[in-house]
Parts: sequence; structure tokens; C-alpha cells
Amino acid sequence: MTQPLSPQPLDVDEDFRARCEDVFRRWSSGNLAYKTAMDSLLQLEMEGAKEAQVANQGYAENTIGLLYAYRGDYDRSIRHFARSRDLFERANRPDRVLACVLNIGESHRQKGDFVRARQFFRTAFDQAIYFGNHGVAAISAANEGDLLLSQDQPDGARERFEKAEEIITRADVTEQRRWQVIAQVKQGMVTYHLAKRDTQSAWECALESLNVARQADVPFLLGGAYRTMGEILTALGTTPDNAPRETPDMSDPAATNESLGDPDMYFQLSIDQFRKISAEGEIARTIFVQGKSLLARGQKVTASRKFQQATLIFTKLGMKDDATKSAQAQMNSIAD
Repeated sequence: MTQPLSPQPLDVDEDFRARCEDVFRRWSSGNLAYKTAMDSLLQLEMEGAKEAQVANQGYAENTIGLLYAYRGDYDRSIRHFARSRDLFERANRPDRVLACVLNIGESHRQKGDFVRARQFFRTAFDQAIYFGNHGVAAISAANEGDLLLSQDQPDGARERFEKAEEIITRADVTEQRRWQVIAQVKQGMVTYHLAKRDTQSAWECALESLNVARQADVPFLLGGAYRTMGEILTALGTTPDNAPRETPDMSDPAATNESLGDPDMYFQLSIDQFRKISAEGEIARTIFVQGKSLLARGQKVTASRKFQQATLIFTKLGMKDDATKSAQAQMNSIAD
């Protein structure tokens, strides 16, 4: 039997939220195995359901959805985000409903369902502005920017990235959330500037993205930043004088070569970071971008193998738009 809407907003118990966040934090930093993290969250969801604590259950469901999304299992992530949304609606928590709507949109974007994704992003953005939830508003704008880049609309993407940065700069959010949005924006702006053939601006944004990702020290952000560095170094064809020269993190052997400007080294660093959190979709995206880089450097056979590898992963994950683009790139590399 469905529980009725709570007459008063119900919040997530602090202890329950802390336990969910601890699991997610340890997993996202690469310190907890995926299966262990998922088992822990499923147990927490069952605890919330057993105690009829709809807000607690909703929080656990949303966190489970995040793990599935990072893993690349977008259909399952959508189902859990939708359950979380429904639970928070019953808990009379429109602010938390917004986060679920945003997450549903992002999973649809990752699948390549851009029309539906944009509808969710716009809903989340408009409602977040209305309720004063600037963190959700900023992420909604940044995600829509990424969507527009996928649709080859760089000017529209830039407008959304600039809006996201404007909002997050003055938002009352955690440093981790601010870093997340800024890193995403800078990586998106690299793609924008490359589309406009402005390699200098693209390089500057890539450096900013890497700097922010290192401050955050989160595998997902570092993976994206390293991938972006490989992409821009491919476009430049040389290592700029202002390339990072700081002392590398010796715990990462590959980091000792960061100042050399080798695109393939950066792509490998990206894959290594994404592997820490089993982010298969992002690994495939890095392999695809590396394929494009290899093709630009005249290595057609190796590039074709990369495109094929990426296509297989995209297809397995149901990432239709990415799979189509990768398959087309492979055919073009063979035909050229």
C-alpha cells in the first residue's frame, strides 16, 4: 500500500545520511569495492523501508542510482532515481525531488536520449531557481551544456556553461560540489574552444580543469581532466611552455611523465582513474577520444581498434548515441 503524502516535510536522519555518504565517499575515492558499496547501500535501503522512513529510503535509493549511473547501467539508475523521486514526493521534500529529476535527466543523456534528457534538465533548472537550490541549478545547466555539445551546438553549450559557472560561484554549496561543477564546465569549454579552433583558450581551460580536479582528488573528476589534457595536446601537436611542471604524485608512476605532453599517457591516466570506480561508460569515452587522437596522428590501424573497443562497450551499456558515433568513426578510419 502506498503511503500518503506527509503533511510536514520529512528529512533524512543525520546518522542514516552519514552512513550513505560514507559508503559513497569511500567508493568514489577508490577505497571501497563496487560490490561492497552496493551491498551496503541495498542494506540501508531495506532498513529505511522496514522502518517506514520514506526520506531515508529515498536517500538510499538515490545513492544506489548514482552507483549504477557511474557504472554505466543507466536503465537501472533511472529506475532507482524514479523510486527516490517518488519517495521524496511522499516525504514532502521538493528540494530532494529536484536532485532526482536532475539525475534521471543525466542518465537519459548518457543513453543518448537527448530530447527526454533536456526536458528533465530544464524542469530541474527552473524549479531549482524557484526554490533557491543553486547547486542543482548549476549542475542542470552544466549537464545541458554537455548535451548541446553532443548535438554539435557549441554556442548554446557555452551559454549553459557560463550560466552554470555564474551560479556555482555564488552558491552556498560544499567545496566538493563547487569543484565538481567548475571541472565539468572547464572540460566542456575545452571542447567548445576546440570547435572554434581557439587552441590557446582550450589549453587554459584544460589546465584549470586539471588543477580543480587535483584539488578535489576524486577519480571521476581526475579521469575527465586527464582525458581533456590528452585531447588538447593532440590538437596542439606540441607541449606548451606553460605545461604543468610541478612535482608529480609519486604514488602514480605514470604521473612522472606528465610534463612530457604525451596524449596517450594522459588517456591511460584517465582510464586508470575511471577504473578505480568501475566507470565503464567513461572508460569507453576515453578510449573513443584516444582513437580520434591516434587517427589525427596518422595511426589508423590502432585508432580503428580503439573505435571498435569503444563501440562494443557503448553497445553493451545501451549508450546509443556514443555507439553510433564510435561505429561510424571506425568505418571512416578504414575507408580513409
